[in-house]
Amino acid sequence: MYMNFIKKNLIFQLSTIFSILIFIFFVSHILFGERSVWKIFELKSQISHSLKEYEKLANNKNKILIEINLLKDENLDPDLIYEISHKNLGLIQSDQIVLDFKN
Repeated sequence: MYMNFIKKNLIFQLSTIFSILIFIFFVSHILFGERSVWKIFELKSQISHSLKEYEKLANNKNKILIEINLLKDENLDPDLIYEISHKNLGLIQSDQIVLDFKN
């Protein structure tokens, strides 16, 4: 009778431990698995960052397209050419002052 009680108690304890292990396994997969809550938040963060980067690139593309259109022969803008020559070639006029700041 006593052995029967010990067997039932042992089976109950093993089943409890096994149930707890299964519960821990599933909770860990829900929180940290491949398709987990953690991954969802991580992917949302990556999407947000990628959208911001895309907006920056789209704005840069639009600026470049506008500049290309201004440099075409039918839309040639002398002020833009003057600005580009100063920026790229470092040209200055006689009435302009150049300040050189050495770091």
